[in-house]
Amino acid sequence: MPSPYSKEDWKARIEPHLSTSLRAVSDDITRTNVVQEWLHDASMEAAEGLGQVSGMQGSMQGYMRMMNALEDRFPELLAAVEDLTGGCGHVDLHWRPTNPNFSRVEVAFDRDFSVDLFVRLEALTTEAARSMIDTVAEALPDGSPFPNRPNTATGLVGYDGSCLGVRVREHLADDGQGRYRTVTLLPEDEDDVNLRSLQDAARRLCQVLAPADSSSGV
Repeated sequence: MPSPYSKEDWKARIEPHLSTSLRAVSDDITRTNVVQEWLHDASMEAAEGLGQVSGMQGSMQGYMRMMNALEDRFPELLAAVEDLTGGCGHVDLHWRPTNPNFSRVEVAFDRDFSVDLFVRLEALTTEAARSMIDTVAEALPDGSPFPNRPNTATGLVGYDGSCLGVRVREHLADDGQGRYRTVTLLPEDEDDVNLRSLQDAARRLCQVLAPADSSSGV
């Protein structure tokens, strides 16, 4: 049975939440009636099959069956996520075999850190990069950070098919009164880059995403 949603329909549902909360993206996808119906039936069917194969092997086989079924049932959703993330993200399934009703469809990025949101950099300039860092900072938790335990938000910034993790931390000042922020860039297969100046972080972000072009917009 084809999905009642086109690729453009899915993009319209997902895009407003992508730059604020991936959890909200997952909620919006999972709560659609067509996904709820499919998820209920597919989860129960996969869970019933666990009795034939025990342990992690059974869980993995159930997960793979559900992922194959998800890809067959919702190709428009997969295409929408690929378009919106510039190929950096993909549709994944958080399957809970012992509690199938709490399984979720989500957008994943296969990084070794948790991603709170995704933003696309439209122009490789320090101004645009600084705006993206500010967008990540907007996801910081409310309330004052604890001493030695800063508030943290982590986003993934995409540009021209490349993606870079950006973590913003809000620290309590040494005097216990004010706050200050730092930025950590999280490139793949390279050491993290810790920066105190937000402007320096914006410049470095441009350099990491497109080293050959960064001088033109900085």
